Amino acid sequence: MEVDGKVVLITGAARGMGKQDAIAFAREGARLVLTDVDLTELEKTADELRAAGREVSTYILDVSNRAACFELAEAVSADVGTVDVLVNNAGIVVCDDVLVLSERDVTRMMEVNYYGMVWMMQAFVPAMVARRSGHVVNMCSSAGKIGVPRLGGYCATKFAAIGITDSIRPELKKSGVGFTIVNPGYVNTGMFQGSHVPFITRWQTPEKIAGAIVRAVHKNYAEICVPRFSIRFASVLRNLGIPRVTDFVQGLLGGHKSFTAWQKDASRPF
Repeated sequence: MEVDGKVVLITGAARGMGKQDAIAFAREGARLVLTDVDLTELEKTADELRAAGREVSTYILDVSNRAACFELAEAVSADVGTVDVLVNNAGIVVCDDVLVLSERDVTRMMEVNYYGMVWMMQAFVPAMVARRSGHVVNMCSSAGKIGVPRLGGYCATKFAAIGITDSIRPELKKSGVGFTIVNPGYVNTGMFQGSHVPFITRWQTPEKIAGAIVRAVHKNYAEICVPRFSIRFASVLRNLGIPRVTDFVQGLLGGHKSFTAWQKDASRPF
């Protein structure tokens, strides 16, 4: 799919990965619809893009609210037009041991990272199917390929996100709607501040991930991994079905200590 002149909706677009996605699609000539829970930062991002001559519409949205997602679909249809590309980027993380994660932390991560993705697909994909054209980008993660100590709650949401995308893609294989799973590794956005990268990989820039996402939409890739080797290695390691081997290798590479010094980004309102 070429995105010049097409409407691209990005959730969680106020900062970090979502903001870089917006910049990358804007360079391709897309008309942007940006949503976030943080209206102040969202408008800052939109103003930067408008100053560069881009067409941007903004909406406040908590993706965990199913009714709000459907209301947004109606509003965007009336205000902007049909959405051609949906980028389900909104996500939150809390790093802590599974036994001490609070009920709110576990629930909130699942509501935003997984349920929000489902609600947005239910709200926007039927219109794509009706016109037999569209693309959905679901931001999953290397954390959806292999469990990591102190990242268990987040990993669970990303395993779920990969699972539902792998399910809806064949359900709609003849619909004209494409689906891309995006599995970034350690991305330097501040979301994982204080974390340590295992020996097998390194920090990725959000600009690199955003560029890969645009290419994936152009080429209708079903799944991308950035970086490719380390994430595919983790996936193969887990799928051997020998958890003790997985634990040993991951520990040897430093993966078990990645999130021991994680620091919450105080600038994020969630």
